[in-house]
Amino acid sequence: MPANYLSVKDLQVAYLQKGKTIKALDAVDLSLSQGKTGVIIGPSGCGKSTLFNVLAGLNQDYVGQVLIDGKVPQGGGETALILQDYGLLPWKTVWDNVVLGLQLRGKATPEMQGQVERVLDKLGLLSLAKRYPAQLSGGQRQRVAIARALVLEPKLLLMDEPFSSLDALTREEIQDFLLEIWQETKLTILLITHNIEEAVFLGQQIFVMSPGPGRVIQVVTNEMAGDHELRGKLPFLEMCSSLRSLLHRREKYVAGI
Repeated sequence: MPANYLSVKDLQVAYLQKGKTIKALDAVDLSLSQGKTGVIIGPSGCGKSTLFNVLAGLNQDYVGQVLIDGKVPQGGGETALILQDYGLLPWKTVWDNVVLGLQLRGKATPEMQGQVERVLDKLGLLSLAKRYPAQLSGGQRQRVAIARALVLEPKLLLMDEPFSSLDALTREEIQDFLLEIWQETKLTILLITHNIEEAVFLGQQIFVMSPGPGRVIQVVTNEMAGDHELRGKLPFLEMCSSLRSLLHRREKYVAGI
């Protein structure tokens, strides 16, 4: 297995807008070892979601090298993507939403149905299996999205601002929940967030991106990730302040202030 499970080198992505070529990502370098958690932070419009589309195999129109476990990303496979709005179908029940990914991949066998039941039970959702998304709280909907990803047994979990619509208390609860999942499964997790405190709590590696066209301008190794006792204490707050200052300095530089 490659030393870095996820490896991105000199990634460049551009698109056409009103006849003009707009560069979304420029010379992005990023790597993450298997079983580690990484968090990407950066200003709006810096290409974070564009990067995830490439990693998930949804966009193959790019220049550079992108490898996951030594292979070029393809749709499906061993990577699961959770979107900001959860991506749940409102006309399907919890059960049907969770089993959907298996059906799309042709894996909805009786054995896999049993796996869906086990995952729902573990995530505290089995009693809600017949409910629809509109009948769930924000935290419950987020758990359904996570359940749909986990039944696919991915090795890489991509999460694009998954907690942004949750209230503060529910957000912390789901952060803790995600940490428990990682500790149990040792999934490789890469998460996008605008919340710096969330980045410091969850990310063993924190990738700071520049304003668009985005590139990784700093990688911070974070030994405080997942430590509940340090959450809110001075070292934790100092790292948050340092990251916030770095982002503000870069934005002012680009704006010419």
